[in-house]
Amino acid sequence: MIKLKDILSENVWDRKFGEPLPTLANVVKKHQMTEDGCGCNETTSCGCSVKEEVVTEGPDDVRKAKKELQMVMKAESKLRDRMMKLEQIFLSDPRPENTKLAKNIKKSYKDTVTKFMRETISFVKKMK
Repeated sequence: MIKLKDILSENVWDRKFGEPLPTLANVVKKHQMTEDGCGCNETTSCGCSVKEEVVTEGPDDVRKAKKELQMVMKAESKLRDRMMKLEQIFLSDPRPENTKLAKNIKKSYKDTVTKFMRETISFVKKMK
């Protein structure tokens, strides 16, 4: 799999400063000049073999991931509100056992869901 960044960093045209970039018609014409092709021997000097490589990334994938992340964040917000309400129900009873259970609920949420959300957000930010 080739990345768009790698394609853009390659120097596939032999041209001097001020010369225009080759057009698709020019490349096709050069490639068809001889019977065996342009004589590039499947290197990227004329851009012939570039058509065989596939670019597998795109801005649409990143947008979709960010939109899904927003939906997950919204669902997590509702879950956190419900957890807080449950914690308040436990704290409304002054017995020490219930206070300990309320702390455990909050700790469990922080250790699992909050950690998951932080990791998910960092993964989406790394996506290119």
